[in-house]
Order: sequence, then C-alpha cells, then structure tokens
Amino acid sequence: MFPVVIILIALVAACVVGVLVLIGVRASKLARELEQAERKIELLHVENGRLGGTLTALNDEHARAESCLEYMDGHIKSLSAELERRPKIVRKTYRILTLGVKATGKTSLTLKWANPLIDLGTLEGTKFERYERTVSHVPQKDVVLEHVFEVHDWGGEHIVEAVQQLIVDEIHGVLIVVDLGGKEAKQFEQSRIQEQLQEFQAQVLKFLFAPKTLTSCKTVVLFINKSDLLAGTPAQVEEQAKKLYAPLLENLSRFSTQVSVRVLVGSASYGHSTHLLFSHFVERILPKSAYDVQLLQRMKSDVSEPRGPAPSERPSPELPPAAPAPEPAAIAEDPVISVAELVAPPPLPRAASTSERVAGLKSTIRLPGSPPKPPPPRGGEERGER
Repeated sequence: MFPVVIILIALVAACVVGVLVLIGVRASKLARELEQAERKIELLHVENGRLGGTLTALNDEHARAESCLEYMDGHIKSLSAELERRPKIVRKTYRILTLGVKATGKTSLTLKWANPLIDLGTLEGTKFERYERTVSHVPQKDVVLEHVFEVHDWGGEHIVEAVQQLIVDEIHGVLIVVDLGGKEAKQFEQSRIQEQLQEFQAQVLKFLFAPKTLTSCKTVVLFINKSDLLAGTPAQVEEQAKKLYAPLLENLSRFSTQVSVRVLVGSASYGHSTHLLFSHFVERILPKSAYDVQLLQRMKSDVSEPRGPAPSERPSPELPPAAPAPEPAAIAEDPVISVAELVAPPPLPRAASTSERVAGLKSTIRLPGSPPKPPPPRGGEERGER
C-alpha cells in the first residue's frame, strides 16, 4: 500500500512540475509578445505625430493655395477688363516681290533692309523665303492699325513660280535685282549682264507687269548690285552701271506712266544704297495716314545716315515715259515731294576733294561693248564674297 501512495505522489508532483513548466514557457512567450506590442505602440505614436505634422503642413499649403488662387482669379479678371478696354490690333500687309536671276544677291539685299540684324555669312540659296518688317502702328478710334511689309524672296531658278504669285496675289511693290558680275567676279562681266538683259527683256516685262499687277503695284525698283566692280567716282560708277543696263532701263521706262519706277546702283555686301529701299517703299506704298513718329524718325535716320563711299548716296530720279526716239529714255526728276525731304533738310553740296577730282580725270566711262579695263590696284585689298 505504501509504495502505491509514493507512486501516486510522484505522479502528482511530476504533473505539477509539468504544469509549472508549461506556465513558465507561456508566461515567457506572453512577455515577449507584450514587449513587441509596446514597441509597436511607440512606433505608432511616432508615426501618428509625423502624420499630424504633415496634415498641419498640408492644411497650411491648402490655405495658401486657396489664397493664391483667389488672387490670381482677381488678377485675371483685372487683366481681362483692361484688355477689353484696349483697342484691338488690326494687321494690314503690303506685299513686295523680289525678282532676279541666281546669285545676284537678292537675299542679302532683302535682309539688309527687311531684317538688318541677320548674319549674311550664313545665307544659302533657297526657293522661297518670306520676311516681315513692321512699319508703323497707328491708333484709331477702336483699333490700332499695324502696317507690315511682307517681302517675298524667290530664288533665281524659280522666277516662273514668282510670276504665278504676281498673277494670283495682290502685289504692292516689285524689286528687280541685277548685278554686274558673278559670285567670284573681280570686275564687271559683260556676258553676265547680257544674260540678265535677256532674262528681263521687253516681252518678259510685259508679261510681268500685266494690267492686274499694275492695278495694285505702286512702285518698281531696279537695283543694280555689286557696284564695287566698277572703278571711278560714285557719279561715274552710277552712270556706267546705267549705261550697261540701258536696254532694261528703256524697257522699264515704258511703264513709268502707270507705276513709279526707280533705279538704284549700290552693293548689298557693303550696304551701298540699301538703306534707301525702306524709305522709298514707305513713300510709294504706305498711305500718308499710316505714318507714325517712330516711322518718321527711322526714315530720317535712313536718309541722313552715311553708308561709306556708296556709288549712289542720293535718290535716283524717276523714269519718264519712253520717247519714240531709239535712244534710251532719260531719267527725269519726280515732282512729288518725298517724306525724307519733309523730315530732314536737304544735305549741303560737298566740294569734291583733290583725290576725287584727280580720280575723276583719270577714270573713263566704258561703253557696254568695250572690253573691260582692269581695276586700279588697291593696296592688295581683296574683295569679299558678295
């Protein structure tokens, strides 16, 4: 009996020990879980604080955005009201067509007066380019008239397309560019001149200046480019150039009763006579009501600003109607007073210097059929590419 009791007591004790061990293991596990839970609670408190700060910042940003939107809305309404009070800008365009064979310097000449800031060294031959130059802004009752010159520059090998534009569009001015020599010429080339005379012979001009073109065209300018290929005083160079192109001048003079015709002799590369184009187109194309103060100042500057020893610093007179005689028509003075004469007094005549008088005595005027005379040496100076 006694051994049985001992065994039972041992079993009970073993069970108690097992239960205590299980309770200890469970308590240890619960302690670790409690510690982890406390750490999570601390992290959640930190995250809650961070989110609270972010929420506060977002609320402040939202308030600032609403305030900014309210200000911008008010500013837009104010600007809209101001724009409604301002007069509208109405654009009035005057088209000027530039014609000429290839490599005559049309683009350089066009950019000299239509876009003076262009770099002429980067130019390349093109089929067609369009340039715009704002001439004036004239306020009226409810609108502001913006007068713009739109210059169409056609490549020399695309004259046929340019003629089509003459037929379709309304053209207000025509600029015909011819030259005295090719791209690398050192003196005037008679063959080059004959080629251009053939290009603009009487039959071609009759087709160019059809009745439809003459109804809108106000002026035709013939610009004889590369005047630096001729030797002599400016007056002699101008006279020689006009003699070389006498047949073209005679053909153009037949249209002088219907449209203003002007001849300029100069150089697009050196800027000789190029500054006269803008003032001439303004005088002939733009109505007097389109002049503003800035335009008058620019024209005065163009007329009075010296451009070096240009072959033709003074405006060339207009061409009269062709006479029945076979001689080329003489160029007569235009009785119309130009705006340049209104805004600036005529320049005083300058006495020729001794060197100019000597050069004038030594220089001779060559006839179109005579062989070219080599130019006098100029100290080894090379002419730039035109």
